[in-house]
Amino acid sequence: MGFAVEGRYVLAPVEPADAQKYVDLQLDCLAETYNELVDAGFGERQRAERDSWLKEFDQNITAPKVRAFFAYENPAWQPGAPLSCAMGGAVDWERPVGFALSRPGPLEWERRVGLPLVPEGTRELTHLYTRACTHGTGLGAALFDAVLYEEEPAYLWYIKGNERAVQFYEHRGFTRDGRFVDCQGAWGDAVTGRMFRGVKPPA
Repeated sequence: MGFAVEGRYVLAPVEPADAQKYVDLQLDCLAETYNELVDAGFGERQRAERDSWLKEFDQNITAPKVRAFFAYENPAWQPGAPLSCAMGGAVDWERPVGFALSRPGPLEWERRVGLPLVPEGTRELTHLYTRACTHGTGLGAALFDAVLYEEEPAYLWYIKGNERAVQFYEHRGFTRDGRFVDCQGAWGDAVTGRMFRGVKPPA
């Protein structure tokens, strides 16, 4: 556990027992991010797939070499105050405002989509989401750094049209490979592609 963004947030590891809390936040963030970008019914379709998200969480959190963190608001934080003043706040451990998870890939679903696979063991940034109310605070960068080490070779999937996310990752050394696949199912008309850092895109 540790402070992030000059004490504004507290980062703590995600544990296998955190499935419900993790998926609750994940579904909230998916709705906030994609209801406008994909379509207005996106969030509700994802909530209908809750059991699938819980199953995916179990697979991810038990993967070898997984890294996963929650972020919580620190009620003791004050703008401009020294870090020592941010200590001792009563953090609400049931209300995380962000999360990130990375693990070695490729994941099982990636083997079915028809694109060339990354080399076995390449680290994937599987999840990185923060509540909309935290955007612009630096929390996303702090969570990114918690699960991907500096210049560590890695890849990720993003939704086409999410330029805010693309710019965030490009700033951290990722490049797009330009190939896309349809998400299908609860993802509606969304299209996804990959970005890579320190990894040659598979031919």
